[in-house]
Amino acid sequence: MNKEIEKKIEDWKFIQNLAFDVLKMLSDEQLGFTVGKNMGTLGEQFRHMARVRFQYAEAIETKKVDNVIEKIDPEVAKSKCKLIELWEKANQKLLAVLQNANSDDLENTTINWKHWGVDEMNIHDHFNALMDHETLHNGQIIVYLRTMELKFPKSWETWGL
Repeated sequence: MNKEIEKKIEDWKFIQNLAFDVLKMLSDEQLGFTVGKNMGTLGEQFRHMARVRFQYAEAIETKKVDNVIEKIDPEVAKSKCKLIELWEKANQKLLAVLQNANSDDLENTTINWKHWGVDEMNIHDHFNALMDHETLHNGQIIVYLRTMELKFPKSWETWGL
């Protein structure tokens, strides 16, 4: 794997660890909290982030963005233990896809994004889109925690929270 992709993986780990640190501090009861209509529960936010991570990994393998193959039981969103297990499984899948790919093949990978209204992305843009997606959800997590009046984990001090 080349240095640029290794750096992207490190950047992504930082971003996803922010949300993961929040997940680890929550109770099952807190996972059921929502900030309003059409926002879903906090647990559903975490379930969605993991599901999308599987989707991005599959897109690298298949060279196209499509609906995620693996169905994730909605009940997972109600259990901290199940969400942590799902989160770790999604991370392992994404990292395995990246680490098992031939560096040259990975560098030359283009992913068909027509399912989401974009023609193609190279691996770097695809990975950036994943990080952007997870950053968006970290912003939503801020709203949930502030509304719940919960203290942020130490890792969030980087953002002044």
